[in-house]
Amino acid sequence: MNDILNFKSITTYRLKLPLNFNFKTAKGEVKERETIVIRIEDQQGYVGYGECVAFTEPFYTFETVETCWKTLVDDYIFNLRLMRPKPLMTYVRQLQFWLNRDNMPMAIAALENALIHLHCERIGVNSVSYIMGQALQDTIESGVVVGDVPIDKLLDIVECHVTSGCKRIKLKVNPVDGYERVALVRKHYPDLVLAADANRSYSYQEIDKVRQYDDLGLACIEEPFAMANLQSYRDWKWECLNDDDWKIYTPICLDESILGYDDLSYAIEYDLIDVLNVKVGRMGGLIPTKAAINLCRERHIPYWIGSMVESGVSKMLHVQLSALGDSYMAGDLSDSNRYFGQDLIFPDLTFKDGVMHVPDGDGLGVTVFDDRLEAYCVEKRTL
Repeated sequence: MNDILNFKSITTYRLKLPLNFNFKTAKGEVKERETIVIRIEDQQGYVGYGECVAFTEPFYTFETVETCWKTLVDDYIFNLRLMRPKPLMTYVRQLQFWLNRDNMPMAIAALENALIHLHCERIGVNSVSYIMGQALQDTIESGVVVGDVPIDKLLDIVECHVTSGCKRIKLKVNPVDGYERVALVRKHYPDLVLAADANRSYSYQEIDKVRQYDDLGLACIEEPFAMANLQSYRDWKWECLNDDDWKIYTPICLDESILGYDDLSYAIEYDLIDVLNVKVGRMGGLIPTKAAINLCRERHIPYWIGSMVESGVSKMLHVQLSALGDSYMAGDLSDSNRYFGQDLIFPDLTFKDGVMHVPDGDGLGVTVFDDRLEAYCVEKRTL
């Protein structure tokens, strides 16, 4: 088949997906998942989808639903539509130019993933397998993120997930009672693969509190330290590398500090990272994600797959990346119906006894419901 992508329409949906519970972290609370989905249809009727996973408020990175919406519909998509029909990689190079110019990886990822999905539907291959150049495993194990729930309810929630077959749980923590929460779970589940995620809530002066986690046998502690910006974080940790006071033995996992390949390369070069949390939206799409994973493999940095309280349009990519076979631990992946009454895809994410069969069909490997996009849509633009 001709590899030229000849668009018929590009539709951008702004959605509000009701959540089954309020998801709380040290930096914010999500009660309703506002998100953006891009649908690209070509002249032959093939369709590709991509999701922009920015949040409503800038508590994760500076990108928000509003800033991404304006940039996508007023700039990127408008200009993409004006281009003559081109092969996939020509469009990808244009997206990379915009990414370097504007530093908006989540907006770029939505477009790149939709274009890759469309291309892979046309040629009859799975998107992740095609980009990564390798086959996917048949199954993955579940990994659950437990938000900053009341401590008196924590064990009941963990027990529910462990009983259902989950063998890896990540707890959201903060400086007030984070250690006590993790210690409580560790006491009752000594063999559970356990991780903590502080979402940058500890100050540098609270390093002793972070060091406390060393005796709990965690797989990692994610983004422990607050910072005004990434550069100040780099400077601070570089100064402390040769300081006798710097003795945190729990592996440090970086998430929102790594907004692209250059950040990851810097962190590895100066020994600032022990483990990488990979998220397609944060990295800028599947192609930058491939580069990051390959760099981790080359430099022997363990990586694993996170998620963004996102719909199945984006989360299915994370499911398939978890099936590459060399993840450090199970990803932040659990049943769709834990978060949403209705996801946007079929089949949705479903784990049985902690294990999920990985869809590996053409494109996303699943069907996206256009009628649900319309049902949850609060604003729509079509070119």
